[in-house]
Amino acid sequence: MSESANAENAGGKWVSYRPEIKVFDCTIRDGGLMNDHKFDDSIVKAVYQACVDGGIDYMEIGYKNSKKIFSTDDNGAWKFCEEDDIRRIVGDNDTDLKISAMADAEKSDYKEDILPCSESPLDMIRVATYIHQIPLALNMIKDAHDKGYETTLNLMAQSTVPEREVDEALQLLAKSEVGSIYVVDSFGALYSE
Repeated sequence: MSESANAENAGGKWVSYRPEIKVFDCTIRDGGLMNDHKFDDSIVKAVYQACVDGGIDYMEIGYKNSKKIFSTDDNGAWKFCEEDDIRRIVGDNDTDLKISAMADAEKSDYKEDILPCSESPLDMIRVATYIHQIPLALNMIKDAHDKGYETTLNLMAQSTVPEREVDEALQLLAKSEVGSIYVVDSFGALYSE
């Protein structure tokens, strides 16, 4: 077999469809950091429809953060993701697209604001946490899991945390109900050096 045929075959295997890899869209949640989550419904619906049409696996529609901490005058609906707001966009979401919301440790009234999954169009709760908030994040993950949600955890600012602390946190998380863990570097480098 020629060298180009070998490379083509290897590339074809490498680039092939892999069902274990999921595509996650966070346009509205992440983009809301720029406009205080004040998106017109038509934009949120357009992103939702593009995700459905594009075969995206997950769409993160916003945050589940506290109205006791964040003003509704200063922040749009996607900072809080109330059930009526989500349903206004996705209805009952009778599609293959799964809907997610992020809940920040220490910024979410998760026990009250996150309803059981059977009462919500949400499929997944993603908990965002800094290393010092891991005990609370574990409680949040358990609460969401017990309510029937898929769960993930975003460990933020990893490059600012000593490796020993990251290892300890990951050991605790491995024993929890969390489905996936994202190690996020908010400062532009995975390693501090």
